Amino acid sequence: MKSIGDAIDLRNTLIARLEEANPDCATKNREPLLTFVVAGGGFAGVETVGSIKDFLHDALPYYPNLKPEMIKTVLVHPGDFVLPELGEGLGRYASRKLAERGVQLRAKTKVSAVTPREVTLSDGTSIASFTLVWAAGTSPHPLLNELDVPKEHGRVKVNAHMEVEGLSGLWALGDCAMVPDSTGGFCPPTAQHAAREGKVLASNIIAGTRREPLRAFRFKTLGLLASIGQRTGVARILGVNFSGFLAWWLWRTVYLSKLPRIEKKLRVALDWTLDLFFSKDFVQYGRERASTISAEQEHARDTMVALCVSRVP
Repeated sequence: MKSIGDAIDLRNTLIARLEEANPDCATKNREPLLTFVVAGGGFAGVETVGSIKDFLHDALPYYPNLKPEMIKTVLVHPGDFVLPELGEGLGRYASRKLAERGVQLRAKTKVSAVTPREVTLSDGTSIASFTLVWAAGTSPHPLLNELDVPKEHGRVKVNAHMEVEGLSGLWALGDCAMVPDSTGGFCPPTAQHAAREGKVLASNIIAGTRREPLRAFRFKTLGLLASIGQRTGVARILGVNFSGFLAWWLWRTVYLSKLPRIEKKLRVALDWTLDLFFSKDFVQYGRERASTISAEQEHARDTMVALCVSRVP
């Protein structure tokens, strides 16, 4: 789960699984068809499994042969509780809420093997499933492997000014760089850090050309938020913890404020408001463009058809 395309593919897959499982002839394969495994208990994994539960809950009435007890969602996480970035209190709250909604939490386990019909876990157990969603972290861009620069855990090592170690005039920031923070660790690969890194790096590049002192990047995370489904969320903002509906509302408000242009904000706010009163459209979204035919291709095709017709006795 990394892009809007991944989200569209998951939506289409969920609908396809329901369509396949609904006919009477699909009884033998219903268990793996209706079992959805998410690997990773971080922000991406928790928000994904919460969205899957919401989507399936709303879509199930359109499939008369399927019952809620047939749906099984499993979240595999190597820790004791989900969302460890938010601390134990909020992490255990999120774990408890997901469990109350019917999500099976497989703590202290990892995915060790996958086949088209089965997901094997590190504790030796197997789950019959046709669907595995991978949200257990991301890796840096493969292009970094081709660069002859100092790296750590696959990311470029830089100093506090975001200059690559030992290479003057070469800079790196964002997900591909290990940017040190004030605590002796490294900045997390989040948007709120990357956006501010870009501003500091731009000023450092200008300062470097003028031989002026460089600025060290210093920024403390303002807050972290996550939605866990059913208009429930968890959040830590400026060191204060929030949970439940208030955290979900803060989560949506922050995302709404980040959208560009006032008309886009109004469109999304209206869509979210209508979503409170009306059901969703459960349709699959196509991602491929229709093929186009040039005038020359069309003429050649018509000529071929005419030749074929002229040869018919």
